[in-house]
Amino acid sequence: MFGSRRVLTALAVTALVALSVAGASQTALADTAEGTGEGTPAGPADIAIPFEDTASIEPQSPWRVADCRAVRSASDLVASCDAESIVLSSPFDPDAGVTILPVALRAGARTMTVQYRVTLEPPPAPGTRAVTGRVVAAGALLRVPLSDFALTCTVCADGGSTRILAVDPVEAGSAWTTPTHVVFRASRDYRGPVDIHVAVADDFGTASQTGVAAHVYPARDSVIALDLAVPVDERGRVEVDLTTLAAARSGADVVVVGCGGAVHGTVVCADGVARYSGSDVPDQFSFRVVAGGEQAWGSVTLVAADQGGGAVPATRTDGDEPVPMAIIPPEPPEGAGAAHGGLFAPFTAVLDRVGAR
Repeated sequence: MFGSRRVLTALAVTALVALSVAGASQTALADTAEGTGEGTPAGPADIAIPFEDTASIEPQSPWRVADCRAVRSASDLVASCDAESIVLSSPFDPDAGVTILPVALRAGARTMTVQYRVTLEPPPAPGTRAVTGRVVAAGALLRVPLSDFALTCTVCADGGSTRILAVDPVEAGSAWTTPTHVVFRASRDYRGPVDIHVAVADDFGTASQTGVAAHVYPARDSVIALDLAVPVDERGRVEVDLTTLAAARSGADVVVVGCGGAVHGTVVCADGVARYSGSDVPDQFSFRVVAGGEQAWGSVTLVAADQGGGAVPATRTDGDEPVPMAIIPPEPPEGAGAAHGGLFAPFTAVLDRVGAR
C-alpha cells in the first residue's frame, strides 16, 4: 500500500487517522475534534479506481466505518462495505467525472466524515515503438505500415485511431494517416532528417505517442517498393513473391533482405517469397529491399478472400483528424504496460498541449 498523506488541523485536540487505500493506492490523514461528538470534515481524499480493478478504503485501528448503509446508498461505485473496509469498483466511463463519497468513521465516542473524490482510471495507453532508419527520395511518398509500430492496445476493438501531431521540421514535407499506414510526402526541396510525430489512441481516446524517424535524400537512382493488399485463402494462407513488388530505376537487381512480423498471424520470408498463415484479418507485415546500394520498404496487408486485392491507397485525410485503424492491435501481454518510443520523449509537451495525453 502506498499513497499521499494530508494532515488537517482542528482548533480542538487533534487525533490522527490513517486511512490506507489499497488498489487506488491513496492514503488520507484527517483530524477530528474530541468532546463534540462530531468530527471536522476531512479531505477531499482522492481515489482512482484502476481500469478493470478495484480500490479499497481500510480505516486504521481504532477507526471503523460507522454506517455502511449510508455508504452504499451514496454511490453505485460501492461494491461492498463492512466495518473494516469499503471496496469500490466500476466499469470505465470516460464521462463519469468525479464522485464525492462521504464516509463516516467512528472510534469510540469520536466520529468524523471523510469526503472522498473518486475517479475512474482510463485503460493504459496503447503500447508502441518508434520506427527509425527509414529513407525517402525528395518529392516521394514514404508509407509506414501500422504493423511496424508493434502496437498493443487494451481497448481497441472498434479500431482506435491514429493521427499526425507534427512534422519536424515542417519544411520537410507533409504527413497523414490512413486505416493501414502512416504516410509522409517529402518536399522536393528538402534534404536531411525528419521526424513524423503520431498519436495512437484507443476506443476511449486514451493516447500515446509514436513516430517515424526518416531521412530525405536527393531523388537519384531510387528503389521503389509497393504496398499491396492481398487476399488470403479459405485457410488464412497466402504466398507473395515480394520481388514482383519492387524495382530499381537504375535497373539493378532487387534483393529482398527481410520481412517484419505480422500483427496477428505468422510470416516467413525466404528467397524473396513471403509465406503468411493466419485467421485474424486484416493483418499486415512489411518487407525491405535493396538494389544498387539503395533501399526501400514495402508492405503487404492481408484481407479476407472476398475483399480482393490491389494497391493500398494513400488517400489523404483532412487535417489531423483521427483515423480509425483497420489493423486492430492485439491486447498487451499480461502485466505489460504501454511502451513509448524514447526517440520522441522530448515531444511530450506537444501531446499535453493538444490533449493527446
